[in-house]
Amino acid sequence: MDRSVDRRHGRSRNRRTAVSEASSWRPLFTIEEAATYLNVPTRWVADAVRERRVRCTRIGKHVRFRPEHLDELIEAGEQPVSASPHALTVVRPPGSNRRRSKL
Repeated sequence: MDRSVDRRHGRSRNRRTAVSEASSWRPLFTIEEAATYLNVPTRWVADAVRERRVRCTRIGKHVRFRPEHLDELIEAGEQPVSASPHALTVVRPPGSNRRRSKL
């Protein structure tokens, strides 16, 4: 088995370990890709980053998002159900009768 030395820690690692670490790679989204993922305008995502309303990762001057960052934003925006569907009633504007006139 081919082995390499991890010079930082002075211990050997086999290449299978290095390959398994590489296979745990997670994608990073650009602002445009994040906007597509969220189905919102690109400008909205850029403004949210500027106002620090969304978690992001900065790599130099580049802004990137992990899928977990965007999922947190989606979960934070979920609205609770306020009433059961059976308790909802239909509200009609005043003066609208269901009966037809007898003309």
